[in-house]
Amino acid sequence: MIPDFLRRLLARSGPDSVLVACAGFDPISTVSADLNRHAACRLVDLDKIGAEPELAELRIGSVVVLARTPTDVRRAATLSRMLPKTRHVLIIASYAPPDRSPPVPAPHPRWRTLEELRVRRLRTGGWAVETQSSTSRPAGEVLAATAKALGGHPLNAGPGRTAGLAGVGAVHWRPGDPNALLVEPDRVVTEPNRNPPVDLVLRTTVGEPVAWPDPLVPVVDRPAAPELSWRRLGEPGIDAARTLLPALTDPDIVPPVDERSVNPIGFVVAPTLGFAVLAQEGTAWEVRLGELVLGRFSGSGPVTDVDVAQLREVRAVRVEWGRHSGPIAAVHVVAGLAAAGVPLFATRIPAWAHCLGDELIRLLVGTDESALADDLVREEHSILLRRAALRIHGTRARWTRLFRQAGVPEPPPASVSVVLCTRRPEMLAFAFGQIGRQRLVDFEVVLTLHGVDAGAPEVTAAIADFGRPVSVVEVPETVPFGMALNRGAARASGRFLAKMDDDDWYGPEHLADLLLARHYSGGDLVGCHNEFTYLEQIGLTVRLRADTERPHQQVAGGTLMIERSVFEELGGFRPLPGSEDTHLQRAIDAAGGKIYRTHGLGYVLRRKSSGHTWTESIGYFLRRSIRQWRGFRPSALLEAADLPASALPAAGLSISEPISGSVTRTR
Repeated sequence: MIPDFLRRLLARSGPDSVLVACAGFDPISTVSADLNRHAACRLVDLDKIGAEPELAELRIGSVVVLARTPTDVRRAATLSRMLPKTRHVLIIASYAPPDRSPPVPAPHPRWRTLEELRVRRLRTGGWAVETQSSTSRPAGEVLAATAKALGGHPLNAGPGRTAGLAGVGAVHWRPGDPNALLVEPDRVVTEPNRNPPVDLVLRTTVGEPVAWPDPLVPVVDRPAAPELSWRRLGEPGIDAARTLLPALTDPDIVPPVDERSVNPIGFVVAPTLGFAVLAQEGTAWEVRLGELVLGRFSGSGPVTDVDVAQLREVRAVRVEWGRHSGPIAAVHVVAGLAAAGVPLFATRIPAWAHCLGDELIRLLVGTDESALADDLVREEHSILLRRAALRIHGTRARWTRLFRQAGVPEPPPASVSVVLCTRRPEMLAFAFGQIGRQRLVDFEVVLTLHGVDAGAPEVTAAIADFGRPVSVVEVPETVPFGMALNRGAARASGRFLAKMDDDDWYGPEHLADLLLARHYSGGDLVGCHNEFTYLEQIGLTVRLRADTERPHQQVAGGTLMIERSVFEELGGFRPLPGSEDTHLQRAIDAAGGKIYRTHGLGYVLRRKSSGHTWTESIGYFLRRSIRQWRGFRPSALLEAADLPASALPAAGLSISEPISGSVTRTR
C-alpha cells in the first residue's frame, strides 16, 4: 500500500519536512501506523478535515497525497487550495482500474520552473505522479492536474456555479473541483466591499446548525456523516431516528456520485461470472460471489472506480439491505453502483432508502435473476439504471437542483444542433419523426437539402408536420456531401453538433445518452456502434459484436456528436462525396483527441440493398452477428412500440425469439 520509493523519501528527509495527506483510507490507521514511524512525516486525513488555512502556510520540503484510488484523488483535489507550496510533489493512487490510460498531467501554464515530471505504474496496479521544480509552486496545482488526467476531461471544472464547502466531510459533495472554496461554518464569507466569492455554500453540521451569518451567500445544510450513523441514531435520547428517517425520501440529502470517476466506462457486455450479493458483514457492506469477497465498502467513503472494476465480470448483484454504517451511506453505495451500470436488483426497498428516488426504486424491484440471465436484457437494465442514477445522483444533477432550490441562476443547458443532410425528400417525414422523439435535450434542427428544392411538396409538408423551427440550407447536388454537411453545420448555433441520418431509427433518449456519455467520458466526439442493424433486403435484424463504453477509434456516422469548437478547429468534414465521417474521426485521433463509443441500444442502422457509400455485402453483417431475429426487432431502449406504423419497415415490429441466440464473449 505504501510504495518503497515513498518509504525512501521519508527515510532521507529531515524532521517534519514531508506533509502526507491521505484520502480514501477508512480507517486512517491502515496507513498511519506505518507512516508515523518516520519523524519526517506530518500526517493529515483529508476525509476528516475542515477549513484549515494554516496548512497552506507551512514551509515544507515535499507534499505527498496518498490516496487509495483515483476516485479518492479526485475528491482530494477539492482541497487543492489548502496544500502548501513546495518544490517536490508526489501524488499516489495506490490502486487503479487495469484498463485506464496512464494519468499524464498536462503541465499548468505557470509551471515554467518544472524540472522533472514522472509517471509510474505501481506494483499494486495504481499510479504515482511526481514533479520536481526549481522553485516552490502550489502543490495543489499538481494534485488538480493529476485529478484532471484521471477524470479524462479537458477542464477541471465543477458543475455549475462556484461552491463553498463548510464542515467536516463537505468535500464529498463536490469531488474533483479545485475551484471550490473551503470556508468556516460560522463565519461571513463575503469580505467588505467585495463580491461574494461563491454562489452557494454546502455546510455539513453536527447537531443543530448555528445561524448562517452571511446574508449575501445562501447556504444549504446537510447532517455530517457521523450524525447519520446507525450507532448515533440508536443512542438513548436521540430523536433523530423518529424525526429524520421518515424524511429520507429526498435524493438531495445523499452526497453525489462523482460521475467522472464512477461511471459506465468498462462495462462488460457478456460477463464471465454469475450472480453476486451485496450484503452486510459486521458493520460494513461487501459484495460476495459465493465464498469469494469481490469488494468491501467503507462506512464513510463513496463507491470508487476500483470497486466498480472488481464487479465488471459479475452478471448482476442482488441487494440485501443490511444497515451498513448508516442509511445515507447505504444509499450512497447503491447509487454509485447503479451510476456505474452495475446491474442491481432487489426484492424490497426499506423505508429509509427511498431517497434513492422513485425511478431507481422501480428499476431495482422490477427485475430478477431469470430476466437478467439474458445478456441483452441485462445490458438494457444496466443502461436504465445508469441513466436514472446519473440524472438523480450525479454531481452535476445534484448541484443543479441545489442551486435552483437556493435561487441561484443556473448555467444554460448544453444545446445541441441536429444536422440532417438529405437527397431524399421522401424520407424527411420519417427523419423528422425520429428527431421529434428526442427528449431531455435542448436541441435545434438544421436541414441541409442536397440537390433538393426547399419548395418541394414533401419538404414543406414534413416541416409543417414537424411543428418545430427548422433552419433550411439549400446546397447544389454537385457539392460533395462533406461540404454540404459543413454548410449545414455553419448555420448551427448549438454547443454540440449531432449528425443524424434520414433513414435510421433512434430511440427517444439517443441524444440525451450521447450528452451523458460526453459528460462522464470527456470525449471530443461521442457516438455509437451500429450494434443493431436491420437488413431490409432480407427482413432480418442482427446484433453485431461491439466494444462499447470505452474510448474507440470509430463510431457509426449517423450517431456522431462533437463539440462545435472541436469541429471548427479540425476544419469540419473533408470535401468528399463519402466516408466523410471516417475521415473526421481519423483527424480527431491524429490530433490527440478522444473518441468515445457509448452503448448502441438506442440506435438501429437501416441497411438497404443499394444507395450506401459503405459497400459491404449482407454477408459481412451476418458473419459478425451474435444474434439474429426475423423482422424488425430493436432493443427495448428504442421504444419501437411508440412508433407509428409508417415508421416501421414493411415486415413490422417483431416480438419473436432470436433465430440465432449464441453470444460471443465481448468486452
